[in-house]
Amino acid sequence: MTPRAWLRVSALVAVLGSSLLWLSGACHERIGPRALERATSPGSPTATVEERLEPVVEEASGTLVSARHTTVSSKILARIEEVRVRAGSEVQEGDVLILLDARDLDARGREAREALAAAEAERQLAQTERARVEKLFAQGVSSRQGLDRAISLDRVSRAEVERATQRVADMEVGASHAEIRAPVSGRVVDRLAEPGDIATPGTPLVRIYDPGALRLEAAVRESLARYLRVGQSLRLRVEAIQLSIEGVLEEIVPYAEPGARSFTVKVRVPPNPQLFAGMFGRIEIPAGQEPRVRVPASAILRIGQLEFVDALGTDGAIERRLVTTGDIDDAGRAEVLSGLAPGERVVLRLGGA
Repeated sequence: MTPRAWLRVSALVAVLGSSLLWLSGACHERIGPRALERATSPGSPTATVEERLEPVVEEASGTLVSARHTTVSSKILARIEEVRVRAGSEVQEGDVLILLDARDLDARGREAREALAAAEAERQLAQTERARVEKLFAQGVSSRQGLDRAISLDRVSRAEVERATQRVADMEVGASHAEIRAPVSGRVVDRLAEPGDIATPGTPLVRIYDPGALRLEAAVRESLARYLRVGQSLRLRVEAIQLSIEGVLEEIVPYAEPGARSFTVKVRVPPNPQLFAGMFGRIEIPAGQEPRVRVPASAILRIGQLEFVDALGTDGAIERRLVTTGDIDDAGRAEVLSGLAPGERVVLRLGGA
């Protein structure tokens, strides 16, 4: 290596060494450890850390569904002429939802009625002939074979009339299927057909649900299911509309899902115009009691993401501690998950000091 290269390497090492010394604080006066500055005055009010038994409430999430919902479809193959409802329409049982093209049905109905009229005419003729042959047979003019033939023709004509009558009835029922009516009262949630479409038997055309029969269905883990019973009142929350209401547990499906280890529960929801099938909701499940440690929320000091309290030591000195808190109850007391023990005293911060 040349002398010039050695000079460059030496200069680089010197610069790096100086930087490390500066970063390590060698060029500054060291400050020894000291206690945190007292954030409260000796006369500040204090409170005792309390431990008490509190009810435990677990949550299960689910979906609002209607206990009464139906899918409407056609019973015949025909072209759709008119759809009288849209999604969101309120309908009553028996209201006409869809009109189908009934021209083919009408033509077949007329044909069936004409066939019935012809059968009735044949029936009348057969009855007249039977009566005439019976009279001649009684007089000894007609043979027994002729009488039997007349009786047989009369019975055949009667059967033809019955067959034609049934055919007319079938055509009338078929014609009634051209008007698709609401089987239940409720709200149309989905319209699946438009005029000009071909309605085929079994293909959904309209979906209807009863908004007055909503219930929240949720999966509850098996360890919580033991706290539930049919008829129990439970609080429900629908966070999308900030609604909290009471419901009644209607059903616990007696089967646990093997993978999820949970039971399906169904809670009836009171009628509410703000609620719709498919909305997300939560069930609050009382799950016994457990001890919890609480202090007034005014004792908590928050600095960024950290939470502190000023606790009084045995010698009366104030000691700042890092704590972890949970929820705040209705009385304004915060749950302390770590950092404090029951019976200790903490300093309260007036005015958020």
